[in-house]
Amino acid sequence: MQLNPDTLSSLNWQLKTKARSLGFGRRLYYLNEPGPYWLKTQLADSSSSVWQQVQQGFQHELEFYRAYQHAGLQCLLPAWIIQQPVKIAYDTFQQALILPDFPAYFDGTPETLSILEIQQYLLRVLEPLIELQELGYFHADLKREHFVHDQGRVYLIDFEQVHSLSESVIKEMNATPRYMAPELFHGKPKSLQSEVYALGIIFYEWLSGQRLQAASYEDWAYIHCQRFKLELPTGLKAFQKLLEGMLCRQQQNRLADFKVVKYCLMTEIE
Repeated sequence: MQLNPDTLSSLNWQLKTKARSLGFGRRLYYLNEPGPYWLKTQLADSSSSVWQQVQQGFQHELEFYRAYQHAGLQCLLPAWIIQQPVKIAYDTFQQALILPDFPAYFDGTPETLSILEIQQYLLRVLEPLIELQELGYFHADLKREHFVHDQGRVYLIDFEQVHSLSESVIKEMNATPRYMAPELFHGKPKSLQSEVYALGIIFYEWLSGQRLQAASYEDWAYIHCQRFKLELPTGLKAFQKLLEGMLCRQQQNRLADFKVVKYCLMTEIE
């Protein structure tokens, strides 16, 4: 990255934080020139429990990047961790994370792709997830927007909830209802299988071109636990069995992990 930490304050950073996150001290800035880059940081010091949870998430992500940014992982974007005071606009931060801005992977559509091309498209998604799994982690917050790409490679972003496979208990349930597996609504902890379910929803919405709709948390629980019916367009029925395995309501019957998903994607698609 070609940025000088001593001149960051003078650059034309644009505040892009969502309104709700602003209230919890989160700041997300975008820089077009030089760049494009994203700068993510967090204001400290608040008695609010939600603020503290958001702050802990940011620290958790920084720790993960510190541990693995030089390990040659394919799933991680090249990161720059700032560990000195930085002032942007009226706020001063003690540390920040800067990442390059790469395009969202799922912004495209499958309409013009052949079955084989779609198969390869989805296989590329599994590469960073399997790498993370082999490292002993799972992302724990898979969303459509957390996949970006550059020069044929898919990357993951937002590691605030990344979780070790060796830890069996997750104290805080922080998940997006759109992607929550049925067992999470019943108080069970996140797992590789709940990750497989989340990815299944991402695949389904991308393949079908339809977004699931719900007005409340209770509505989402009803969709995932009872109502959701998997139906793909006629021309994409080749992926029906794969998604049925990923989106099985019963955790014990769902595909076990991303290696199994890859095997099914490679062997069951004709």
